[in-house]
Amino acid sequence: MPNPKSSPSVRDGDSQGRSNQKLRTRQALIDAAIALRDEGHDPTVAQVAKRAMVSRATAYRYFPSPEALISETAAERDIKPLEQIWRPGDDPVKGIGLAAQALNKVLIDDEIGLHVMERSFMTVWLENPSPQTPLRPGRRMSYIEPIVDSLKDVLSPRARKRLKQALSIVMGTEALIAVRDISRASVEESLDTATWAARALVRQALAEEKQARHKRNRSRSAPGESQ
Repeated sequence: MPNPKSSPSVRDGDSQGRSNQKLRTRQALIDAAIALRDEGHDPTVAQVAKRAMVSRATAYRYFPSPEALISETAAERDIKPLEQIWRPGDDPVKGIGLAAQALNKVLIDDEIGLHVMERSFMTVWLENPSPQTPLRPGRRMSYIEPIVDSLKDVLSPRARKRLKQALSIVMGTEALIAVRDISRASVEESLDTATWAARALVRQALAEEKQARHKRNRSRSAPGESQ
């Protein structure tokens, strides 16, 4: 007697189960790689597969190279929620400095992963220079946007947009690689410089807006203005 066909709900359940299993396997590999790196190793995909208790073939399906795996572990590093650093109503200048320090420290604490992650981003871009999806997770913006948007009553939309773009230059992988590799700064100097630059950008944006407001007020009160 032929087996009855599976109902759509059964097929959907099987598909969801397989999808969840793939996510669990992928996360197990990432967790194993992080554990090995925290122990001071520079693991191969095979070593990670052994720690995660999956086959090498399975591991290579998820991560075809050690670089891909290291890049992923770097992206998985914990970043503090913004609420632990800054809340609406707090000083935005101080807040952006704390945010830059927190984000950049997580990245620079894993400097090998930092460089591998940047190389991974560049490789993806070279292989597909017009991607439909962002190449980077953009985690820095989860810090930058709320702090800058808290200045909506002070800065114009155009000024806020420019400030966000400027801050993205001094927070993240590219900023740290530049100051470490080109300026030859120490880890401490790199973090201090990025923090100083982030605060300076916010101060400058506020100063420019204050100057522009003063100029507008002077123009309105100038003698000879039409009544």
